[in-house]
Amino acid sequence: MFRVGLGLTLLADLFIRYLDVESLYSGSGVLPLEALAKLPHLTWDWWLSINAISDAVVWQQLCFFSGMVFAALLMIGWKTRWIAPVMLLLLHSIQARNPWVNYAADRLLFLLLLWSCFLPLDRYWAVSKSTSVSIQKGPERLSSWGGWGLRLLPCVMYLFSVLRKSGSTWLDGTALRYVLEIDQFAAPFGIWLKTMPDFLLQCLTWSALAIELFAPFLLLMRGLKWRWLGIGLLLVFQCSLWCSLDLGIFPWVSILALLPHVPFPSRRSSAKQGAESILTSEISNLKGGHRLVGWLLVFMLIWNVLMTWNYPDSLKAQMPRWVANGISLSRMDQYWGMFSPDPMTLDGWYVIAAEMDDGSMVDLLDWDRKDIWGKPANVIEAFPGDRWKEFTMRLFDYPDQAKLWEGVIRHFQNRWESDLSNTSRVQSATVYYMLEKTTEEGVLPSEREQLWPEVDEFP
Repeated sequence: MFRVGLGLTLLADLFIRYLDVESLYSGSGVLPLEALAKLPHLTWDWWLSINAISDAVVWQQLCFFSGMVFAALLMIGWKTRWIAPVMLLLLHSIQARNPWVNYAADRLLFLLLLWSCFLPLDRYWAVSKSTSVSIQKGPERLSSWGGWGLRLLPCVMYLFSVLRKSGSTWLDGTALRYVLEIDQFAAPFGIWLKTMPDFLLQCLTWSALAIELFAPFLLLMRGLKWRWLGIGLLLVFQCSLWCSLDLGIFPWVSILALLPHVPFPSRRSSAKQGAESILTSEISNLKGGHRLVGWLLVFMLIWNVLMTWNYPDSLKAQMPRWVANGISLSRMDQYWGMFSPDPMTLDGWYVIAAEMDDGSMVDLLDWDRKDIWGKPANVIEAFPGDRWKEFTMRLFDYPDQAKLWEGVIRHFQNRWESDLSNTSRVQSATVYYMLEKTTEEGVLPSEREQLWPEVDEFP
């Protein structure tokens, strides 16, 4: 079940990315290779990306198509012992081609695939079943380091995420109100939810903390009732996130991470013995390279403990470069700190104010708005997708890379002029950020901040 879910998730992720293959991954888009090489704080060396061999759109399409083929092969369970590592390489390659469109879901998905490489994924419901895994008689027990890594990954994510939520807003129960005021995340249900009484929002805030704190321990308990309780709580938690916040594929990948904890009737045990986790059937040889996998698991636990009071970049800066690169490439530089230690209080939306040849002004992000300086009814809808949203947020965080706004403007200008219903043409454009600050009293009036000066010529 987990292998099928993993393959489907990879396939869906690559297909959604493919929709922006030209604009976000090729030389004619917002991040050509020469610009990629100059990005600050790269989390891995871009030259290890197969996608970075060429800037041509057709090469990017070929890389994405290859990734989707291998994801499908993984899903049906064909030769997973070598399909999974190749898929891992292709996934890294695509993520590394434009690291500014990645977020927590991509790291979690990569790590799920990484730990899966050390498991016999083709043992059940596979086109080619594995015959190299020994089977013991009687109740099977978990003895695979890769299995433990896969099982502990979501537990580590939730537990250390809640430990980092040490700010005053989480303690007094006002954090959820601040989160729902972040327009780039708030979904329609979340916008409605913030109109609820403060007491209800406080209860929901503390409930979220309790679930993240206690559910990981429930997942690891031997009693099936406790394990099902932990799975149920986290399912409710992730479904609530999906309804109220636009977090891309993060809720779905998080639900996928729970599948290895789902109990199922053991094929070799009696009904009296109950059910075992799917991981308990993963028996693998602990000799040789599997010891390295065990040390990788220990490193993951130690690293997350250190991140409770530290940050990945500051810790890696103290290491030899080759060590830091290895940690980054394996995505072991984990930092599960969403909305921690407090939710951000500065938020807003973008306006690409374009002056047309007929003298009118149009926001290239939202053509239908008459008042381009007014707040959109739904800020999320102004972005073509969550990858675009992540890219523009990174641009805002790194003003020294503001020149990349030229590619963003070019993309949205081409989208405007390719629509036959738009007869006017862009003469110049300026990028603004409408900055809002959330305080205890409420949201302050927005302030206009120019991000990129007027562009007089367009290629």
